[in-house]
Amino acid sequence: MMRRVAAATAVCGVLGALAIAPPAWAAPTTEIIEGRYVQLVSVADWERAADLAPGETMRWDVEISADAPEPGMIEIAVSATGGTPLVVDAALCLDAWRGDECPSDAETLLSDWEVPRDGAQVPLREVDAEQVAHLRLQVGVGSGSASGVTEMRVHANGAGDELDTGPDLPPTGGWSSEPWLLAGGALLLVGAAVLLAVRARRRTGGGAS
Repeated sequence: MMRRVAAATAVCGVLGALAIAPPAWAAPTTEIIEGRYVQLVSVADWERAADLAPGETMRWDVEISADAPEPGMIEIAVSATGGTPLVVDAALCLDAWRGDECPSDAETLLSDWEVPRDGAQVPLREVDAEQVAHLRLQVGVGSGSASGVTEMRVHANGAGDELDTGPDLPPTGGWSSEPWLLAGGALLLVGAAVLLAVRARRRTGGGAS
């Protein structure tokens, strides 16, 4: 009987530790989308995106390149649909980013901009198809109510291709700024219920072995 009580107490201790431990963000993932001539390389930590709360942001890098047979332009655009407001900063570098620095000076495209969620593509910039564009987005959850999933996408249109990339972002707006506390608190309640049940069985003698 004592072994069972000790086990239940240990469970509560572990659950309590889970309730105060912050989540470990996963490493960024890379997705490559290829058309006939245009290629997108998307890099972001989508696990972090799933836990964003108002005031927090996550970085999303998209490299746009083309191997077009003729000179032309590639249009870069963004779109979104859903019920959760998203606020975006965007900058473009025509060289690969070195950490937070752009060797050729970054061009600011958006600053604290709430993305329209009507599904329409909003053009950001046109680049020469012979250039490699490195788009950097800082995406955050905006203030206000959240309802349902918001899907945001980056588009590259040109050289006969129309490509896009992007994840589903959950409705984190209005939730706790530390969402792991909610899950940890629920687990604590389960652990406490287990302990109370064991004690009740002890009092009635139903748990002897």
